[in-house]
Amino acid sequence: MGDGILANAIRRNGRNCVLLGLGGLAFIAVLFCAEARYLHNFFHGPFPISQATLLGIHDPGARSDSFVTIQTDKTADTGFEESSTDYFITSHHPILMAKIGDRILLVKVSKGYEGTRFSGELTGIPSDVQTQVLQILEQRYPTLKGQFLPLLLDATGYRFNGYFAISGGILFGVGFIWFAGRGVQWMGRPETHPIWTKLGKYGPAKLIGSQLDAEFRSEGGGETFGNAHLTTTWLLHSHACNIEIIRMEDVVWAYLQVVKHYHSGIPTGKSHFVKVFDREGTSATISTKKKTAPELLQTLQRRAPWAVFGFSADIEQLWKKRRAEFLSSVDQRRGKTQTTNGATKSANDKKDLVPV
Repeated sequence: MGDGILANAIRRNGRNCVLLGLGGLAFIAVLFCAEARYLHNFFHGPFPISQATLLGIHDPGARSDSFVTIQTDKTADTGFEESSTDYFITSHHPILMAKIGDRILLVKVSKGYEGTRFSGELTGIPSDVQTQVLQILEQRYPTLKGQFLPLLLDATGYRFNGYFAISGGILFGVGFIWFAGRGVQWMGRPETHPIWTKLGKYGPAKLIGSQLDAEFRSEGGGETFGNAHLTTTWLLHSHACNIEIIRMEDVVWAYLQVVKHYHSGIPTGKSHFVKVFDREGTSATISTKKKTAPELLQTLQRRAPWAVFGFSADIEQLWKKRRAEFLSSVDQRRGKTQTTNGATKSANDKKDLVPV
């Protein structure tokens, strides 16, 4: 393909897809690097640890091997449990006391677990466990004061969240690679872009594309509103990784959409969009500024005077629920518009014979 407006728009799409794909891969790589310690334990753990080693640990965060397996002497129930909700499922996790030499290790387990061998993540004692479990136990049983290790073993399923995170990372990674690959393809071969399928509904795609480029050249690129270009026949909107093309004679509805933005309930600004629909349901959402939105709508109304302009709940329901009735109304407006234009043209072309 040449360097027409459509080919250039496709190449920009391809470049954006490559950047998005590479950016997504870089983001995943950064996340995985940030979780290198967890991944090390996920794939290589659990690591066996002796009671003697456990008794000498004061800062579990300094250890690279945090996913461990420990054999305890005996256990006792503290009478406390922790409830948590993951993926809409609520679980209850009893907290046990495990005998480690002459000290006590708090162990959080899955409900119903019995045994003296535990595998889980070795952490410090969370503040809520410190205040709501440990301090109460020491108050109830003064002889336990000073016997607890500054550690907690979470034996409730170390790898559970990892399976989801790693699977998600792989799926997103494959998606980003595919995205970048499509971008490279479109940059080198614009004719492979799916926009040609859309153009095919108007006739031979390559011929329509050539006519579109010729019209844009003859009209100096048409009227431009941000990333949208309007000519006598076409509306071309190119953004990010997508291109929208609508034939002006097929425009049936357009309106201004204002999106309000909030942060912590406080208004932070507004975004303005002009939404344009054709008779087959294809739509273009054109980002614009508050000052230029009316001008864009006026331009559309001048080029497609038969279309419906403005938004209301009734119009939306008619479009969604009774599309045929909506289009019939537009076609009636088109007929009246053409009749009026024809009458005006006849009046302007009328010749009178006058004596000389």
